[in-house]
Amino acid sequence: MILKELSIYSYKEKKILNTYQFNEKGVNIILGEKKDEKDEANGVGKTTMIECLSFLLGEEINAYYKTNKMLMSKGILITLKVNSNEIDSFLARFINTPDKGYILWDKNICYDLNEWDIYEDKDYKKKIQKEILGDENSDISFASIREYIIRDEQNGFIKNSLGISGRNATTENKILAFLCNLPYNSETEIKRITKNINDLKDEKKILSTTIGKTISELKTEKSKYRSEIQKLEKNINSIDINKQYNLKAIDYSKNKSKLNNIQNELFKLKHVKNQYIQNIENLKKKVEEIQALNDIEPFYKQLLGWFPNEISNNYDKVKNFYDFMVENRGSYFEGKIKNIDEKINELFKVKDKLEKTLQNDYKILKNSSLLEDINSMIADREELNTKIAEINIQLGNHDRLKSITNHINVLKSDRLTLTQQKTDEFNSYEKHIESLEKLFQTLSELAYDTAGVFDVQFENNVNDRKKSITGRVKIECSLPDDRSHGINYMKLNMFDLTWFISSLENSDGHNINFLIHDGSYSKPNPSVKARILKYINKKINEIKKGQYFVTLNKDELLKGDLDFFEKNGYIVAKLERTNDNTKRFFGFKLYD
Repeated sequence: MILKELSIYSYKEKKILNTYQFNEKGVNIILGEKKDEKDEANGVGKTTMIECLSFLLGEEINAYYKTNKMLMSKGILITLKVNSNEIDSFLARFINTPDKGYILWDKNICYDLNEWDIYEDKDYKKKIQKEILGDENSDISFASIREYIIRDEQNGFIKNSLGISGRNATTENKILAFLCNLPYNSETEIKRITKNINDLKDEKKILSTTIGKTISELKTEKSKYRSEIQKLEKNINSIDINKQYNLKAIDYSKNKSKLNNIQNELFKLKHVKNQYIQNIENLKKKVEEIQALNDIEPFYKQLLGWFPNEISNNYDKVKNFYDFMVENRGSYFEGKIKNIDEKINELFKVKDKLEKTLQNDYKILKNSSLLEDINSMIADREELNTKIAEINIQLGNHDRLKSITNHINVLKSDRLTLTQQKTDEFNSYEKHIESLEKLFQTLSELAYDTAGVFDVQFENNVNDRKKSITGRVKIECSLPDDRSHGINYMKLNMFDLTWFISSLENSDGHNINFLIHDGSYSKPNPSVKARILKYINKKINEIKKGQYFVTLNKDELLKGDLDFFEKNGYIVAKLERTNDNTKRFFGFKLYD
């Protein structure tokens, strides 16, 4: 990816506030100027410019920008014109919606974001990664290397280290090897096998502590327990209690059901008997009521002169009817009652017999001594089976120990084979490593007129330590007096420039075409900076690709060198304090 042009657009003012065009090949100097010797060049926006480039390339925006009232009120859109695979496009981040990323696949920019492809932050980062690294480097993310190719002096340079503070050592060495186009996955692959070996060793250690007896001792105990189980089962089967118990239980259930039926029948018969008795009582009561009419017979005689003979006839008929009913139907109901009493007596006899039978059956079923004996034998048998199961587990653990040992031996053999393969692979890079060493020495001689050391080693010492570094590609650089603050920073710069120039020359390597150093030159000799910058610019133009961005203050270069860089267009941004603040990076002051 080539970075072509950075712009600041304000939606509030509906105009572009500042535009910065970059050299598509060579050095791009972001310069902080002073109005006079007493003025300060810091705070004009050099670092802000680098942070915005990083933000456009997928880094999280600094919280300062998200909460800056001036930026929010102006509605700032940062855009970056890029060329990837010979196609121009635009990347954009809107300060007011930092969780979104925007891409415009067009040669001409427009500021209506509805015309852009809008991505959530995660998807936007994936798009940037694909454009910079392509699809092949699935095990290296652009996010993991971004801080190494956009170096910040405050966080990205550590004394006596080529890496970045607080990074995992395995990952850091992997990234440094990747940037140098060296084999970078050897340590990860070997460490994966070592981890499996150590996991198996831990399991083996745990199993060993749980096994207290030998296989022979365990098998002897198992045989003994089996013999005891056979004896118990023989005793249990001889009693055959299950069959007897089940039969008695069935009989008890049947008799209980019969008793319930008899009790229901007795209830019905008693109810019918009570009904018959009530019928007889009703008939007697009616006769008594008719007989009470005899007391008014004189009254009937007086009425005979007034009423027809039917009155007397009706009285006689009713009286005769109830006399008949008491005499005949009463006898009928009494007969029915007698029959019911006989049935009730018979049922009571059967009921009494069933109750006695059920009582005896209940006593048998509740014979606890017999059941306890059987249950005790069954419990002993189950306890022995449990012991056998435990023995089987321990025997299985013995087998697992053998399997683990075999597996560990296989993994160790695989690790040795893989380590040898990775060693051979590393050795095949001998000429490439020589070219890296030569390039670093060229830079060190150019800067300090002395040979620097660029050393690359492959760690092939195999061991089982959890922190083993087998397979690690270790890269170390040194300069005479690199304990000096300025020389140490130059060493780190020269390391970065070494892998960068080498990768541009190597078409088989990664596809990173730009390197950015923010404040990375820390007060070395001004002439040294100029010599390095001129050399890098020359190399990039010879290779015909690559961009090197660096932030500088005006007083860090000699006037003659500064004039040279300005005349040849290497200074792409001149940032300074002015009364109207238009020459600051954003074109305005971020704070009051």
